[in-house]
Amino acid sequence: MGVSETPGVRVRIAPSPTGFAHLGTASTSLYNVLFARANSGVFVLRVDDTDIQRNRDEYEKVIYEALHWLGLDWDEGPDKGGDHGPYRQSERLDIYKQHANRLLEAKNAYPCYCTAEELDAERKQAQLEKRAYVYSRRCLDNPPAGRTEFALRFHVPGGKVRFNDMVRGEVSFDSGLFGDFIIVKSDGYPTYNFASPIDDATMAITHVIRGEEHLPNTPYQLLVVDALGYQRPQAFAHMPLILAPDGGKLSKRKHPEANLVLYRDQGYLPEAMLNYLALLGWNPGTEREIFSLDELVEAFSFDRVQHGGARFDRRKLDWINGEYIRALDDDELLARLKPTLTELDEATLRRAVPALKTRMRTLAEARPMLEYLWTEPAPPQLADIDKERLKPAAVALSLVQGWDAMPIHDVLAQVAESAGLKPNDVFMPIRLAVTGKRISPPIGDTLALLPKEVAMARITRAME
Repeated sequence: MGVSETPGVRVRIAPSPTGFAHLGTASTSLYNVLFARANSGVFVLRVDDTDIQRNRDEYEKVIYEALHWLGLDWDEGPDKGGDHGPYRQSERLDIYKQHANRLLEAKNAYPCYCTAEELDAERKQAQLEKRAYVYSRRCLDNPPAGRTEFALRFHVPGGKVRFNDMVRGEVSFDSGLFGDFIIVKSDGYPTYNFASPIDDATMAITHVIRGEEHLPNTPYQLLVVDALGYQRPQAFAHMPLILAPDGGKLSKRKHPEANLVLYRDQGYLPEAMLNYLALLGWNPGTEREIFSLDELVEAFSFDRVQHGGARFDRRKLDWINGEYIRALDDDELLARLKPTLTELDEATLRRAVPALKTRMRTLAEARPMLEYLWTEPAPPQLADIDKERLKPAAVALSLVQGWDAMPIHDVLAQVAESAGLKPNDVFMPIRLAVTGKRISPPIGDTLALLPKEVAMARITRAME
């Protein structure tokens, strides 16, 4: 796994309930689960809900629902409790206040009375002088008199901040480049870079595995940990970002495909989704691409995680999902399809399952492929169908004994061969006549799933 097995490994995810469950949350959760299982460790779910303007209880429930769908369960969390709670940041405000007071007493933090307008003026001046903006420390050296509203700033001591990253190796930041940063806002709520390291320290998190976007936050957080006298996490691992197909960051606001629940609703299998997410930024060093969760626990290592972002590829996900569908036995596939195909009796659906396996990339594709079984399609348009090819096929089909997929296929293939046509030149007019669509199960199954008289009536109608 990139580090030796360590007794007492504790990892966590800390999503914010500000919208739908993101693919990035699932990906980060998976890597944490893989590491925890490989090291007999504990996986913690913490909810970072201090964004009071955007947090919603229903969004927290969606996170639980989405991770449970994937089978990524946690050992401690808001819904389960544990020895290191509370597990919602909104319930830990007293803890942050106590730590802020400790930093104030040790002169590692100080009140900042600057207004937003004054800070904006400082930034604009830095831009005019073409230098990186660093807070002037005016409230440390000469705080304005008569003001009562303030935030708390951390007093950065300067020097290098170094830490070990299991993906990137030794990482170093110059703390003099980012200046004294705010740790508690004027409304009394902690900032992310203050609350998160306190939570990690007090929850005994040993390894912080999270997205690459948090890499620049790490030196801020380590400065807080050091000033409070806590032991640092043993290691960090900053995983590559998931990129949209256009190469930009896959974001909640711009990309609906970032919504994890969308894939459940579109008929992707949770085990296939986990398999794909594992390969999104990591490779096993072999040509193998299909892994169970237990096999991923065994194979995963941080030294094979790529440094750059990983572009989301729906075609690759579709291929993996199709492989998982074809690997299901018929009874299991039937059980997964039944809830969304209530129009069909179980016997008909059971007959359709083997044929569907050969065509489906997602479970959701079963419904449009079988819709012709309970809904009479509109007659095909003249431009879509060659009636002359229907006639010999209709005659041959009328003579089929035992209305089953194989003899139906064979007789239509013989019609095509006798006419010197490709099989699909005969199959497609029949498919359009019977289903109204160009995609359905294999032609023999398409017809055999209907009573013979219904199939023949639709073909006869198309020839009129």
